[in-house]
Amino acid sequence: MRGKTFFAIVSLFLGLAVHPLTAQPSTAQPPTAQPPTAQPSTQPTNPVPIDIARAPAPLFDDPVFHGASDPFVIWNPVKRQWFMYYTQRRATLANPNGVDWVHGSAIGIATSTDGTDWKYLGTCQGDHDLSEPLKGNGLGPEPGVTWWAPCFVYEGNTFHMFVTEVDGVYTRWMGNRNILHFASDDGVTWKFINTCALNSNRVIDPTVYRTNDTWYMVYKDEAAGSHTYLSRSKDMLQWTDPVQADSDGSQEAPFVFHWRDSWWLIVDALGSKGLRIYKSPNGIDHWVFNNTVLAAADGTRPRDHAVGHHPGMVIQPGPDGKEQCLLFYFTHQRSQTVILLAELELGADGKVFCNRNKYAATQPAK
Repeated sequence: MRGKTFFAIVSLFLGLAVHPLTAQPSTAQPPTAQPPTAQPSTQPTNPVPIDIARAPAPLFDDPVFHGASDPFVIWNPVKRQWFMYYTQRRATLANPNGVDWVHGSAIGIATSTDGTDWKYLGTCQGDHDLSEPLKGNGLGPEPGVTWWAPCFVYEGNTFHMFVTEVDGVYTRWMGNRNILHFASDDGVTWKFINTCALNSNRVIDPTVYRTNDTWYMVYKDEAAGSHTYLSRSKDMLQWTDPVQADSDGSQEAPFVFHWRDSWWLIVDALGSKGLRIYKSPNGIDHWVFNNTVLAAADGTRPRDHAVGHHPGMVIQPGPDGKEQCLLFYFTHQRSQTVILLAELELGADGKVFCNRNKYAATQPAK
């Protein structure tokens, strides 16, 4: 995703929303995603700008387990809709054992024609245990495997998904974690391509983007101090030259994007310390810390009074003619999570900031 190509891909990205429920324990299994009916020919092919001032709070709440997290939003030109992909945590699992409710998760899908009104579609379908992770042949103490934190690229009329696979359903934070590559024609049904050879077998939270003729993947390496690592590829198949990209460590969910003529890296600081932001001259190295946002529980919107986690970005034309940076994130209410939407802005001092309450007066509550 770089230069004009990056903007085209990033302009295709992220989102979420629902009621603050007192959820009852659930053993429900998520329905499989059914391809939506064909859109009328009047539907736009290019991304529909998201009117953040009208986006409800919360933006999306998974109706099955109320555990939507790790959002990634991309415009689907085949379906002519915004697609939101997310980790479908089993937050309302009956009788959870340790952290098994964060495992066994599928990749959920929600869709929207305007980026503000989201409808649950189902879960990603495909081979390699993607459709039914709980039926996978895992190595944990409970049946199944786990899918976390996907990212997406649309290139050459093909969707590419890079997604974390945990090799089992565990009650503690353990197991091998690798990033797998899938491809799809429609963004719903996927075929396994390969397992990415990266810096270790404890890697999660990928984001893939392009500068010039090279693809880059940033990801968290838990075996290396939870630093952000970067690997490169010419074809999105073979990944080489892993290098540490940050100096701080203790972070996850790295996301690289190009905005206002600069490259930015945003990460989720471990320990609920907010979203750290770095700036680079080239999107590859020399990352310099800029600011931290969403580190305080200062949201006034429904279900937004908490620290923000796992950022996802969409860059689009703004109402002032400049690039507008939309920030999708999730918040915790005990084990339950919802997706919210805010705006990143650039101050006169060169510091990035986020006023999550900026549109509270115009955004409807859900």
